[in-house]
Amino acid sequence: MIDEKLPKERDHNVPHSVCILAMVLNGLGFMGQRLYLFPDYFRTISIGRLFGDSVTQEDLNQYAIGETLDRIVKYGPTKLFTEITLHIMNRLPIPVHCLHADTTSVSVYGDYEDEETEYIDITFGIPKNGRWDLKQFVLSLIVNQHGIPLFMNTHSGNASDKSTILEAIKSLKSSLRPESKAYYIADSSFYTDNNIKNIGKSFCISRVPATITEAKELLNANLNLKLLKSDERYSFYQTFVDYGEVKQKWVLLLSHKMKEKKR
Repeated sequence: MIDEKLPKERDHNVPHSVCILAMVLNGLGFMGQRLYLFPDYFRTISIGRLFGDSVTQEDLNQYAIGETLDRIVKYGPTKLFTEITLHIMNRLPIPVHCLHADTTSVSVYGDYEDEETEYIDITFGIPKNGRWDLKQFVLSLIVNQHGIPLFMNTHSGNASDKSTILEAIKSLKSSLRPESKAYYIADSSFYTDNNIKNIGKSFCISRVPATITEAKELLNANLNLKLLKSDERYSFYQTFVDYGEVKQKWVLLLSHKMKEKKR
């Protein structure tokens, strides 16, 4: 499938599918060496068993890997990743009952002579690793309930979770089968009136920010909480609200253990 999407355009011995497999194996080994040292990773590995007897260590050189990376960028990394995922899902029973969406920031070092790109801006943003001194880019990811990644995309370093998570959910939703009933799960950064409106009729589970007026009123109200039968460490209260012009259920949870700690 990969070689159909990314046909070879230059004279290197191995197809792009082999180069991608080599990069995956290299990544699993947590190797961060420069590209010209890429073949060294396979010096003590049985290449024949992994790629077939026709592939040698010298075939996995910086030119073949670099050309593969260029072809992926030209085709679209997110598009290729999604198509591979759907190809696998059509052949394996991968469940999509619960889909967890989130983002992370990836800090980078060094400077480029020309830092302007046509894709994303590597720039300063809100780092999730606390490195305010480094530029970064943002990676969005959606996995199913077993942690299998179904969607990924990269964003500029100053991109907001409020927009990137919604974009990821809508993109994956358009690729799934219409009959797929999935619950999209995201943290409180996703929960805005605009996102609730735009998510459509999809099922969504999120944490309501305590900064919302309706949430503040609920937290300060004298409520009749019920003990959670499945776990008596918690009590709950549920109500229905119209937020973002969408009717939804809110559930307030009280941790008795946490309440005792705060006393």
